[in-house]
Amino acid sequence: MAYRGFLWAFLPFCFLANAPAQIPVMTTIGCRWQDSFVEWELFSTPRQADLEEGEEATEELYGTLKLRWLNVREDWSEWDFELGSQRGTIRQKWKDDPQQWELRTYSGVIITMRTAWPGDFKEWRVSDNSITLNIKSKWTNQLDEWLVLDDTYGNFYLYTLRTRDPRDWAIEDRLDPAISEEMKLAMVFLVVFNSSPRT
Repeated sequence: MAYRGFLWAFLPFCFLANAPAQIPVMTTIGCRWQDSFVEWELFSTPRQADLEEGEEATEELYGTLKLRWLNVREDWSEWDFELGSQRGTIRQKWKDDPQQWELRTYSGVIITMRTAWPGDFKEWRVSDNSITLNIKSKWTNQLDEWLVLDDTYGNFYLYTLRTRDPRDWAIEDRLDPAISEEMKLAMVFLVVFNSSPRT
């Protein structure tokens, strides 16, 4: 009987340990410095379901993205990121091919990114090897708005807070929970990288 009592006392801790972490909603990304595109800060708010009654969602710093070789101004092919408790790299798969990128976390997640059409940097395919999403610029002559419109997994929309100013972006995330944060970060990276001058 004593053993059974121990089990019942221990059981709630098992469920807590296996409970999914509360993942916030990405809301904005902006340049850390107003005159440079080599460091970015990503902000989020808690999901509405995770808030206490009457509590308001406040935006908080959730991640960073920065050029790995800050002193080598011509090398834009490797980036480091932090996102919540995740850390990793984003880099061109091959140094001489800007049409293929990989996001890798230190915990082993790999996301591949490649142009949907050769030489066209306005539409990309992003995959975790089981789900693939396309993100593309809404316009061909202006890179202020990018979107994912997927019948199965939902929508993801990024737009500049000021017209033709790629320093600050709003993120509207209406994707299915099956889409990982790493995939979302890969898409956010593609948007800010391909819409920004290399300075």
